[in-house]
Amino acid sequence: MRHFLFEDKEYLYRPNFKFRHKKIKDPAAELIRLLRMGGRGSMPGPRPRDLRQKCTVKMQYSKEIGAHLFQIDNYLVREGRGLNGGIPELFGTDSEEYRRNMVPLNFRVFLSPKSGDVDLKLLAEKFVQKLERQTGYRIRYQAACHYNTAHAHAHLLINGVDKKGREVWIPRDIVKTFMRESAMSLCTEQIGYRTQADLDMEKEQELYVPRKTKLDSRIEELCVGQRVSLGGAVHDKERILIRLEMLRKLNLCAYENGGYVLKQGWKNDLEANARYNVFLKAREGLKYTDPSLMKVYSGSDGIITGKVTKIYKTDDDDESDNHVVVLEGIDGKAYFVPLLKKPEVFDRKNVGADPGSGEAKLETVKNPLKEGELITLKTYKSQKGRLTPVLFKRELWSLKKEIKQSNYSGKLASEVKEAKTNLFDSFKPKQAD
Repeated sequence: MRHFLFEDKEYLYRPNFKFRHKKIKDPAAELIRLLRMGGRGSMPGPRPRDLRQKCTVKMQYSKEIGAHLFQIDNYLVREGRGLNGGIPELFGTDSEEYRRNMVPLNFRVFLSPKSGDVDLKLLAEKFVQKLERQTGYRIRYQAACHYNTAHAHAHLLINGVDKKGREVWIPRDIVKTFMRESAMSLCTEQIGYRTQADLDMEKEQELYVPRKTKLDSRIEELCVGQRVSLGGAVHDKERILIRLEMLRKLNLCAYENGGYVLKQGWKNDLEANARYNVFLKAREGLKYTDPSLMKVYSGSDGIITGKVTKIYKTDDDDESDNHVVVLEGIDGKAYFVPLLKKPEVFDRKNVGADPGSGEAKLETVKNPLKEGELITLKTYKSQKGRLTPVLFKRELWSLKKEIKQSNYSGKLASEVKEAKTNLFDSFKPKQAD
């Protein structure tokens, strides 16, 4: 093969040649590592502790103009959430300009510094300026600061079209990288780095929080199977015992034969509760299923049929759209189904007879989901690749058929089989004598 610059050179063609690439690292993870190293390069030794102020950052989005209007007209300015229990003040882009350019797509960003000394309005304004530099958008936004919870926080509402007419799209990965790093740095610029007193307080709080901590990793290292071994010299034994007792109260371990035994899946349950703060509460409230058999639903679980035994909100804010449906399946398992909107169920209703054939005419309607309903859960993938759960109402007779065909057993399956069947009535469990 001749050189492509037509030089008088010959090259041997090797069809089986393979270029040896270096292992490609996750760019988001590498970015976080470099930001936290503060430009230290590849210096040896342990990474210094990050003393920046902590700040919780969450984001969700909606494509409904009604939800967008509700946020700006009701939620952001809800009475009782401002300073001294008043109405929160809106700030950001000029209100009239924002409303003239509103589109269905909107992003909602939640900023909650751990320290109460941070100026929330200044944090929100600086955060948007930094986000504009990072993304290139000229953002239109409205914001408000709420003081009605234990940690004061700011809400940002970002319009789906920027000032240059471009559609705004903020990937979820940017929350884990730029947004959280920016918020922590901005809080630190305002009030300085965390002090030793702050670190001591965090260390004390770590003992009691219902989420996975560094101390739980230490406990995991001490495990022989599921049993925690505290024999020999354990320098942090007192703290570990306090943490184990907290895990016992959360029903994640038990004290048996003079020692603590961790339950299967305890780490996953703590991680799920950190993301959805009602997971452990929901697990203990199951009616038909062993708590160890409940997990967070994912698309890989396929189609699930069962009974809705509880509906929760996952945020402290009353008007948040974040909900969770606890679905106990006829397969003997339980599913914790997160939703970013109020749960609704599709139902087929008889709306009369067809004029031509005289047969019943059915129409699919969508109604608010209620606890106790029998449903089937399916998922579909949106254009952005996001899995969205869809709920369909089921009749008792069809569940009886499915249970018989699949030979399901368990408390819920037995209750359904024994329940009175009525094609037109909702689920009525058999009454105990």
